[in-house]
Amino acid sequence: MSSRASILFWASTAASVLLLGSLWTLAGRLGSGAAGPQDYVLVAIAGIGLLATASISARIAFVIGQLKRRAQTGRR
Repeated sequence: MSSRASILFWASTAASVLLLGSLWTLAGRLGSGAAGPQDYVLVAIAGIGLLATASISARIAFVIGQLKRRAQTGRR
């Protein structure tokens, strides 16, 4: 894996973890009833960000896996 792909993968994975923590905390506030309208907006933004960063990480992992498989079948 190239260094750029590695950095992008781990950065998007770290962002996913941070957004998951934010989403978890905000969901707890919504569940306790101590939430205002801004908390609903933040949940939506954190959810969209989590989906985006998780899909970026998954796409990078998928492409790297395909490239490794192609390289192995090309050597045979």
